[in-house]
Amino acid sequence: MGQNVLLFMIDRKYLISLIAILVLAVLFVIAIAFSPDNKTNEENKEETCEEKCKGVESCLQQCADITANLATLNNDVSGCDRIQDLVKRDECIRNVGLKVALNTGDETQCQDENCRSAVLLSKAISTKDSSLCEQITIEAMKTDCLNLVS
Repeated sequence: MGQNVLLFMIDRKYLISLIAILVLAVLFVIAIAFSPDNKTNEENKEETCEEKCKGVESCLQQCADITANLATLNNDVSGCDRIQDLVKRDECIRNVGLKVALNTGDETQCQDENCRSAVLLSKAISTKDSSLCEQITIEAMKTDCLNLVS
């Protein structure tokens, strides 16, 4: 009888070990089954705004506007280069240039006369210097400048 009790205890330890191993194996299989898929780099790559548009023109215009706004917000003219629409790209470059020029007070950053005049107007107003108004070549802006500074 002592031998049967010993066998029962060995069998019981064996049975507990076997159950523990089975539980771990089941947990491992469940963990693998519910883990995120291991996709290739190409599958994980996020689509660009333009790719998500699938050629819809209004969507593409919104993508260009978003890109232009981000470039202007970040003073990053290189961001404008990602805009496919040439007119919007040029507008983005002008807007970034205008913002940089206004922030620095340096009209040499400008690409067009509107920007240059806007910088001169800003300087004239902040310094109350009407001689800067005289340098503005856009007549309506020059008149406004003189009225604001005087």
